[in-house]
Amino acid sequence: MSLKKTTLIVFSIFIFSYILSSAGQAEKDNLKYDFSIEARSYFSNDQRIQWSGAEATFGAEAIFNGSLTKLIGNSEVFAVGEFRLNQSFDNNILIDEFREKYIQNFETDTFQIAQIFIGFRSKNFEVSLGKKNSVFGNDQLLHLTNGEIFQPFIRTESILWWETGLSLKYRSGIIRLALSIVNGGPEKDTNSSKAAIARAGIELNNFTLGVSAKMQDGIGSEWQKQYKNHIGIDLSFRSGKFTISAEGIYDEYGFRKEFDSDDIFWERSLYYRDQFYKTETPITGVGGYVDIRYKNEKITLNLNYGEFHPEEIGDPYHDSPIRRGIVKFIYNFSNEFNLFISALIENDRIREPVFSGAKGYAYIAGLHFTLN
Repeated sequence: MSLKKTTLIVFSIFIFSYILSSAGQAEKDNLKYDFSIEARSYFSNDQRIQWSGAEATFGAEAIFNGSLTKLIGNSEVFAVGEFRLNQSFDNNILIDEFREKYIQNFETDTFQIAQIFIGFRSKNFEVSLGKKNSVFGNDQLLHLTNGEIFQPFIRTESILWWETGLSLKYRSGIIRLALSIVNGGPEKDTNSSKAAIARAGIELNNFTLGVSAKMQDGIGSEWQKQYKNHIGIDLSFRSGKFTISAEGIYDEYGFRKEFDSDDIFWERSLYYRDQFYKTETPITGVGGYVDIRYKNEKITLNLNYGEFHPEEIGDPYHDSPIRRGIVKFIYNFSNEFNLFISALIENDRIREPVFSGAKGYAYIAGLHFTLN
């Protein structure tokens, strides 16, 4: 194990130990304190990357969640953290002149800061600063893995799970408003451009409806800037043991200026979204999904179907529509311990030679334990 990985693991354990040791003091200072640990072990097989040698593997991961809240009169200040531990791939992954450009897709951070932010809440208003879940849309999905592979296409390829910046929220009656000024990507920025994200919606006991927008002139350094804009609509409905939710977006992506995709040194899209089309002209597409969930005390069954239709730009690898179906199943042995299974299947598309052996499906099966 490298010194860097060892240091990160020790650091995460230190944070965990410090939070636990602080719990008694927090109670003494009249602070509200919450903490949880999640651990998963699994077997996964992703045949979409069949050519890599990394498609079938056992693995394990964990999540540490913590929050601290202090009342100040009728208001409160709070701090929230979500830290993830991930396993990396071995170094002897299959690499040749065709596969080398995809090597970044298999480099996983052992220690990942998913969320860490500080905020202030007073009556109907809330302001927070840091890295947190994006305010775009209304995510009602089941989250089974740290890598979030088994999710709808627009959620894995278009909408970011997390954004870093300043967020404002307002709620009054059924009205929900949110505005964020963020980097445009989940981490610290490499350019001075900032994105604006807004959502306006209504929320009742069993129904939500909202519209969202994200606008920015590009993420990344000047000649590597890519569009990351979308306008979306979301809704959800609950009735008894059933929850139905849906999201749809108009999407803009691709490089702003001429850029050779062979020079990409970061993780690549397996759907050829990171390419140049025309100067300061985004590639566009529309997509969405419908999600149906049934849940009782013992089982959860989740069915999801979505499509994405990219603009035709003359690249056969890019231009084919993507149709994705997902099934998730959870069996609860207890409140803390469960078995989970998920499968993803996509339509066949035209593939370049390096992907000739790949197939459009993936699955995972594992165990999940939660300690609150």
